Amino acid sequence: MRSRSTPSDPANSRQRFANEISSTIVAVKSASERGRAESIRDVVDAYRRLYGSVQRFVLMLTNDPLNFASVGTSGSHSLNQLLSILAERARAAGFARLHDLKAAIEEARSAEQLRDAIFSDVFSNDLAALRKVVAELERLDTVFIGLCVGHVLEQHGPVTANFASSAGTRATGRRSRSVAAVQRDAHTEPSLVGSND
Repeated sequence: MRSRSTPSDPANSRQRFANEISSTIVAVKSASERGRAESIRDVVDAYRRLYGSVQRFVLMLTNDPLNFASVGTSGSHSLNQLLSILAERARAAGFARLHDLKAAIEEARSAEQLRDAIFSDVFSNDLAALRKVVAELERLDTVFIGLCVGHVLEQHGPVTANFASSAGTRATGRRSRSVAAVQRDAHTEPSLVGSND
């Protein structure tokens, strides 16, 4: 006797169809999610640059760039600890603009809280607020770089002043020669304006 074929079970059909579809799930990020991720990355990068600038400032004041013992490696101190070390080193070194540096240090003590905004559900979804955080961290970084560079220039003042003076003299000499050449050429070239006769 011949066996009859049973009609295919609907459950088997669904299983076969599911197996034919790729099992890889790909998360598709919306444009707003990409913007959020980039803003969070910008906050982290701005904070890292600020931390690095403060660390280099401390090393510059140490007078021994190879001595990392008190400064530590990157990330071994919190930014606030590093700012306290900077204040101590600047005082010990007789930093000329100590008042300005102390003001910058006090402002920078909020940087860790600014950075931690990326962990807040509400704040990390506000792209405008994240951009403000980046701008503030970059401003603080610029203040420390300016104070550090200013200190270096003050330490090398006579050399810098002599270099600037000699560069200025050379530039003035070139400018004088150029003016004389223009005046000479103006007398020798024929007039381009026709006479009114």
